[in-house]
Amino acid sequence: MEDLIFLIFCLLSIIDIKIKGFNQYFNDYMELKNTNAIKGIFVWMIVLSHYRGYYKSNKIYIYRTILNYLGQKMVSLFLFYSGFGIYESIKNKGIKYIRTLPRKIIILFIKTQIIIFIFFLNNLLLGIKTKLKNYFLSIIFISSIGNSNWFAFTIISFYFYAFISFIFIKNEKKFFLGILIITIINFFHVFFVYNYFYPKMRFTIDNTLCFIIGLYYSLFKKYFDKIIMKNDIIYIGNISFFILIYYYYYVYQKKTVLIVSITNSIFCLIIVIISMKIRFNNEFLNLLNSHSFSIYLLQRVVMRFIYFKKFFKNNEFIRFFFEFTTILFISLLFDNYTSFIDKYFKNTNQNKHNFFNKNEESLIIINNK
Repeated sequence: MEDLIFLIFCLLSIIDIKIKGFNQYFNDYMELKNTNAIKGIFVWMIVLSHYRGYYKSNKIYIYRTILNYLGQKMVSLFLFYSGFGIYESIKNKGIKYIRTLPRKIIILFIKTQIIIFIFFLNNLLLGIKTKLKNYFLSIIFISSIGNSNWFAFTIISFYFYAFISFIFIKNEKKFFLGILIITIINFFHVFFVYNYFYPKMRFTIDNTLCFIIGLYYSLFKKYFDKIIMKNDIIYIGNISFFILIYYYYYVYQKKTVLIVSITNSIFCLIIVIISMKIRFNNEFLNLLNSHSFSIYLLQRVVMRFIYFKKFFKNNEFIRFFFEFTTILFISLLFDNYTSFIDKYFKNTNQNKHNFFNKNEESLIIINNK
């Protein structure tokens, strides 16, 4: 039954799929409207992945084998696209965009705190004792009370790293130096998080390199496109090359933090090259991606509740259908009722921008006089 659910999601994902012909490519493959659907695919995969963790089975399921193989790669693309998107915005908007990053960090932090409190209430309903110490430690991402704190911590951290890496670079022609700075910061992040923040939890740091690769991909994209999109022989040769490297590292190398980080990054590049030829674009996938942050962080609330209450224990299909629709529903509610946070900080930032503009106008008038 779980394989049937997986198949249904696969069929939903290929609705309105488009494939380019011989020597033809989607030049806008990295635009937001086109990457959203790909991320939507990995949203439902992540939900299924966490679902299998709550309902262990001795049966052999195809979808469990596939998801076991993918592992943290299901999260890799989100960090890759985030890195790419940030540098694209920096190139297009310059210092104005860099100055918005603290606002984005605050918004994400506040929303994460609301989600942590929801988990606290969920624990109370389930009779799970939560020590006050653990709750306060979860607020600063050192501990967890059932939620995936590491993901929010990683996203917020790298937004902050991007800010401090670029804010002091005044010459837009030297923005590439910011990438070098954040690359160095990433090594310190990996060392510190793996050894002290989330001790020996490899899954918390084996995707950070994907964010960095996303930055570099934005920097060199036009050269990458010229090489790969020249013709289909070169296209197939390049994708085969990356697949062989991936296979080598995945099969023949020990699963160290560095090796897993490399394979995750190569996986992202393979998916990106595939998206040059194949486009996924439908409302179902776009809907999932538009609420991906809340779906990712809230899914365990629903799963834990149903698991502990033992609802729909004897019907896998109804149980998952109820879980998935409930996760989607509460994510929609969460995003709807927390949208005021985005609006508040957007208005605050706009007022601040207007204030400085008025001061600049006053100075111009005084100087002219």
